[in-house]
Amino acid sequence: MLFDEAIPSWQQRELHRIKSDLPADAVFRAFDELTWSEVPVFKALMSVRGLARGRGGDARIYDWFKSAGFVELARSDSELVVGAIEPVTKRRITTPTNPAEFAAFSDPGYVKIGFSFVVRYGQILTETRVAATDVTARRRFAAYWLLIRPFSGIIRWAWLRAIRIRAQKSAVITR
Repeated sequence: MLFDEAIPSWQQRELHRIKSDLPADAVFRAFDELTWSEVPVFKALMSVRGLARGRGGDARIYDWFKSAGFVELARSDSELVVGAIEPVTKRRITTPTNPAEFAAFSDPGYVKIGFSFVVRYGQILTETRVAATDVTARRRFAAYWLLIRPFSGIIRWAWLRAIRIRAQKSAVITR
């Protein structure tokens, strides 16, 4: 898996899946094009954290992730991997410009956050991994993770469902 190359070890992990017999290209097209209006619970929960305010309903979610510092780390016919580097104990935000920079980053006080979407075995899977760059960042993020993990799960489930619905509509239109 491409995700194993991007984040081979981690301290926090979450995995969600949904059944789908749709072709991977339709799923990834749906992922790329999905808008906030198609996943209102996602926007609502991100807004609570102050992250999605001002995002119009027709704005694409993936475009927001890219504008927020996430970079596409890898993409194949069956997998997409995206990652960002977030400060936990530092104030300086850093944005990797490419996969090699993401992999090499090790400054203390940060977490590397990655998520993947995989289409295989009749499922769409999403996995989130978080790798801290030092012990202090690991401890601080672990406390934060305890609070947000249930909401992260709700977001991931709603996101997967919306991707599947959009991909199904696209598959019907193209037939």
